[in-house]
Formats: sequence, structure tokens, C-alpha cells
Amino acid sequence: GLEEIPARPVQDTGNILKQGYLEKRSRDHSFFGSEWQKRWCVLNRRAFYYYANEKSKQPKGTFPIEHYNARLAFHLRKDSRKRCCFELICPGKRTYE
Repeated sequence: GLEEIPARPVQDTGNILKQGYLEKRSRDHSFFGSEWQKRWCVLNRRAFYYYANEKSKQPKGTFPIEHYNARLAFHLRKDSRKRCCFELICPGKRTYE
């Protein structure tokens, strides 16, 4: 199984490969469809963290990146940002858009 990743403040995620704002599609679907939420994202060699903003003390979510793959997903949006869309996928786990 995949080990649990401890929740850490943005400043303490260690060996950061990439960080910055992304829009993440929420898992909750409303009457109007799912919402895109701006999140500060941090990727290190072991995990993907996402926070409300770059000063947050607690992540809104985190998951180990082992077994996840990224693929382009232009179909996710119809606006000018569709060329930037991608999915993080892992069999049997949540897909992040």
C-alpha cells in the first residue's frame, strides 16, 4: 500500500521540485457542475500538496505521487485555458484535474 504523507506547512515540504498556483476541479458537483478552485500547489519527490494559498499552515489535501501519471486533458475546459489542462491519474485512486 501507499504510505501516508504527513500534513506540513508550505515552508516545510522539503526538496521542492515545482510550486505555484493551479486551478483544481473540486470533487463536489453542484447544480452548475464542479467548480475550479485556485490552489497553491507544491510538488516534491514523494508527494503533491495543495493549499488555500502560499502562506497556509495546513494543506487542503496531499497524496503520494508514486503510481500517479500525468496526461493532457484538453476536454476538461471549453475556455482559453483548455490547452493547459491535465489530469493526475492512478488506477483505483482519485483522479485530480
